[in-house]
Amino acid sequence: MFDFLTFGTEKLQSFTLILFRSAGLFIISPILGHRTVPMMIKAGLAILLAIILIPVAAESSINPANSIWLLAMLAVKEMLVGFIIGLFFAVLFNAVRMSGNIAGYQIGLMIANVLDPETNSQTSIIGEFWYVIAVLIFLGIDGHHAIISAFSDSYHLVPVGVFNFAGPVGEQIIRVSAYAFTIAIKLAAPVIMTLFLTEVALGVVARTVPQMNILIVGIPIKIGIGLLVLAAALPVFRYMIEKTVFFLDGELANILHNIGTVG
Repeated sequence: MFDFLTFGTEKLQSFTLILFRSAGLFIISPILGHRTVPMMIKAGLAILLAIILIPVAAESSINPANSIWLLAMLAVKEMLVGFIIGLFFAVLFNAVRMSGNIAGYQIGLMIANVLDPETNSQTSIIGEFWYVIAVLIFLGIDGHHAIISAFSDSYHLVPVGVFNFAGPVGEQIIRVSAYAFTIAIKLAAPVIMTLFLTEVALGVVARTVPQMNILIVGIPIKIGIGLLVLAAALPVFRYMIEKTVFFLDGELANILHNIGTVG
């Protein structure tokens, strides 16, 4: 809690740096940093989080900055730490949208696009549907608590003012970013495999019954089978989301440990 009578320069500096780290978190973190959330609410949550975490960050306090340029450099470092925390959890939802686009393409619904309010671009209706389901699952498994917990734990791994962006850190960020493609393929795998077998079956039918217009018959069959597979794969979808959250949380702890290691 604040002690306004003894709130001196050192505590003010610590609060400012905590605020910048929380601001970096709310820039890109899923759900909490969604574009549709008003900026005033994001700013209020960032300030509230900074106030709550002052006792936690006090354990890693640093000497007061001697110049405004040094304080600005520390603020940029803190914002980058918060940004990286939010980025790791945002990878999951980018992968979900990517997998929805793949599934929509396989089913044949890529023409049925909707406007994504977060990116102001057209996205597959399956991708947007999976994104909403992923958000509900994420909230159901307390994923938003995992974000706040990771942010709080970051002060034990990355003290205030420490930011060691060495080679291993960059490699880890690239590897986790590339992992989004792996997640997307895994989530879309049931639809991809089922519709591949459907295409093979339709090809066999087209060869054995050449009088049948397989193009006209195949489109509704693929859509129907694809939607059935999407419904049947929802338990697997939830399992993948849950395991991915735990995986990203562990990877985030490793990269924060490397960032907080003084070279």
